[in-house]
Amino acid sequence: MLKLFIRRLSAGKMTLFTQCLNPITGTATWEEKDQDYDYHQEVARSAFADMLHDHERNYKYNVALEAAIKKKHQAGEEANVLDIGTGTGLLSMMAAKCGADSITACEAFSPMAMCAVTIIKENGFANKIKLIHKRSTEMTVGEGGDMAKKANILVTEVFDTELIGEGALSTFRHAHETLLEKGSIIIPNSGTMWAQVVESKSVSAWNRIESISDTRTQNTLINAPLCIKSCSGAAAVHDIQLSRLPRDEFKPLISPQPIFRFDWSGTTPLQFNEKVCLNILPIDSGIAHAIFLWWDLDMDTEGKVILSCAPVWEHPETKNSKHNNINLNELADNIPWRDHWMQSIYYLPSEVQINVNNKFNLVGYHDEYCFWFDIKNDPILDIPNCDRPVCTCITHIAYCRTRIGQLNDKERNIKYIKALSKKIHPNSVCLCLSDGCLLGLAAAQLGAKKIYVLETNILSRRTIEMFIKTNNLEEKVEIVTKDDLPPVIKVDLIFGEPYFISSIVPWENLRFWYLASQYSSIQRIPIAATIKAVAVEFRDLYKIRAPLGVCEGFDLSSFDKLVQESSDKSDSPIDAQPLWEYPARALTLPFTINTFDLSSNVHNHKSIQISDNVPILQNGSCNGVALWVEWQLDPEISISCGPTEEIVPGERISWDRFTRQGVHIFRNIKDVSCTDKLSWSFSFVPKNGSIEFKFKVNTPKKNKNG
Repeated sequence: MLKLFIRRLSAGKMTLFTQCLNPITGTATWEEKDQDYDYHQEVARSAFADMLHDHERNYKYNVALEAAIKKKHQAGEEANVLDIGTGTGLLSMMAAKCGADSITACEAFSPMAMCAVTIIKENGFANKIKLIHKRSTEMTVGEGGDMAKKANILVTEVFDTELIGEGALSTFRHAHETLLEKGSIIIPNSGTMWAQVVESKSVSAWNRIESISDTRTQNTLINAPLCIKSCSGAAAVHDIQLSRLPRDEFKPLISPQPIFRFDWSGTTPLQFNEKVCLNILPIDSGIAHAIFLWWDLDMDTEGKVILSCAPVWEHPETKNSKHNNINLNELADNIPWRDHWMQSIYYLPSEVQINVNNKFNLVGYHDEYCFWFDIKNDPILDIPNCDRPVCTCITHIAYCRTRIGQLNDKERNIKYIKALSKKIHPNSVCLCLSDGCLLGLAAAQLGAKKIYVLETNILSRRTIEMFIKTNNLEEKVEIVTKDDLPPVIKVDLIFGEPYFISSIVPWENLRFWYLASQYSSIQRIPIAATIKAVAVEFRDLYKIRAPLGVCEGFDLSSFDKLVQESSDKSDSPIDAQPLWEYPARALTLPFTINTFDLSSNVHNHKSIQISDNVPILQNGSCNGVALWVEWQLDPEISISCGPTEEIVPGERISWDRFTRQGVHIFRNIKDVSCTDKLSWSFSFVPKNGSIEFKFKVNTPKKNKNG
């Protein structure tokens, strides 16, 4: 999105005009926003309601606080609590309720700090809790300082999926050096990172682009460049709900290993840079494709209260249960759901063969914020340091992991190749309108005379250039930009997946239609696009938008008001989510919202305004609507960006793993029955590419005698 801002004073009110790129039309537009639009965006992005919905997290913090305060009192000491990064003030209010003698809370984010002051006052703790609007590393202690004296209990939650990614190491180190007495109790007391080496072609498909083959002839159509095959991938962690990965799609090569331990208590110094080498005997042979990582926290000093982020097969609640593909989802339902702390995948610099009879070295590294790993088969006593891996092939910067997985989706590629094969002949001249479209290059190998490939993104362009060179297609394939598209007389087939880097929700790939409409009376693939939807009961995903109300006995409605007002002013009502990670039960049959004839000229269409009702077929909690697009390649072949199996009301939906679906989450969640209906409306303005959806649950009104 292009961020340009102009402020104008009109009728005594400052107005903000934001220029952004419309992903469907490809044109820049100006939108009038609230003068505090920037502020509202920042507040909405800070929303962490799903974390506060995490009852286990809240409960175990409370148990640890209660034990720490009791321990100090039994030792004849005051319990002086410091809460770093207080957010809503929840942990500070817990400390007050547990009998702490003094509580100092700090919060650097201004809107949240002001909200915490309100919440603390509304819950009757204004005289017990002192809130400092600063980072903890800026706080002072002593006469006239932020704290009159040092605290002897620290409670904080400064963790992310990587545990240390939010600066936990520097936060704890500074607190021990400046803000805490010696012998202070720290909550949590320590953290442990667990690693498990796995073989998984499914997981590897998110990291390295493989060759594309024609399964009908078993011929390789497109080879991946060596620099992509040998690249270690993106440096950023791949955070994922590992519990939803089918168990038969990966093979553990080792038992989970505790590879890093962080002592938050201050007993041992925290290291900002560390290397650990584990010499391990595998439990199975195979190719080491990746490392699964997760962490747990010892909340108390005795190690009795453990907060675990382990995936289902290693979680304390389910570890001793029998694992099979039938009950894995059921087991996963029994462990706490967390979108704020997921598991993570780390890809190795190169794939390594592991033999069950031979030990190998798993080497882990971390700096102040990140982890990375390597595997060495050789019995090296002094293993040299390995720099943090970064992408050297550009591809991992150009494309997200979902897109890389999509490029490797064999079933999807088979359908496109079959559709292309019907249209390609020796004199074919094809125009490919998609970003990073390897299937467009495959058309050249299928016999087309000439392929023009539109590439507007510089990184994607450089990637496609590498593929062209590797496959010796320089004479057949020409990369063009929007300004130098070939004339109509030179093209007889327009092809697209469609996929565009700027697209977020699936229907934004209708950009293909706008580009193709510059050409008339030319065959196209795909020929149609259908937006479909289904009303669902999300098991957990709704919590990212659900209000808190009363949380663990404390009224947090002021937080709800702050976040929801800002979200209404800055967020789109439709979000994009990888729904395969988030279980949902269908409450209706899938329904069609609109079908677009992509063989026509989009500019000849009038605006669309339609609405309808869909019957609810299952009792449940209607907390969302899932949306996707089905692309009709030709009369016989279609590609779905949504369900991979038929949707049955009352049953869980199986979703495509290589696209993100659109999601509308209801703020006001209703329990529904088979007498209710989902009403929806849809508008589309071809001139400016504006698409809008509205959804509402309608419950029949009961008569006075009903």
